[in-house]
Amino acid sequence: MAPSGRECRLVKLVGLALLFGGSLLGGASSAGAQDADQRATVLHLSETAERPVKRDLLRVELRVDESGADARTVQSAINRRMTAALDRVHQTPGVRVETGLYSVNQERQGNGPAHWRGSQSVILTGKDADALLKLAGVLQSDGLAASSLRYQTSPETVQAAQDELTAEAIAALDRRATSIAGSMHLTVLRYRDLHVGNAETADRPVPRFAAMAASSPVAESGESSVRVTVDAELLLARSQP
Repeated sequence: MAPSGRECRLVKLVGLALLFGGSLLGGASSAGAQDADQRATVLHLSETAERPVKRDLLRVELRVDESGADARTVQSAINRRMTAALDRVHQTPGVRVETGLYSVNQERQGNGPAHWRGSQSVILTGKDADALLKLAGVLQSDGLAASSLRYQTSPETVQAAQDELTAEAIAALDRRATSIAGSMHLTVLRYRDLHVGNAETADRPVPRFAAMAASSPVAESGESSVRVTVDAELLLARSQP
């Protein structure tokens, strides 16, 4: 038997009451949470986890220097010597190479004739330090001058340490927050905000190196410091009895 009009209206009224009551409960719960947050103490913390890692990427920069009475002669000499240098580099596996600044400038002193000086650099990077230092020595024997030599930490090494350092920093931050809250007779309610930085390297001074025309440069890689910093805002509340 189909329900009467009165019964239909009653069902609708009951549904509306349940819906309205649920909204009130949800609103009360939300308002209660907001009220608890407003009464909470906000704690700002920052923790950094750090560890030393061995530098594993060597970067060597050398240059070809030439001088002459005219620009064309200087440029031709630079091009010829750099081509020969690159041919040597390409015979050494595992070495990445790129050419750097190329410049040719005119110089004149007083009323004397014009003189031209030019140079071009070549940059070598690789993880096989012995092979790279030996190659640098060969290029020096060919007349290239060493401009700089330095060890760096490779991106792969930094990335490998990042996750572990992040976990260490968060764990240290959590311990410190719990300790601070306890000394204030409070408890950690929750994290309100968390910012995790990327791994960074703090390089120590570049190692010195010795170089002679007939021998390979000598260098020691040393260590670099990798660190991750975590910043957070936490809410502290009174301990429940």
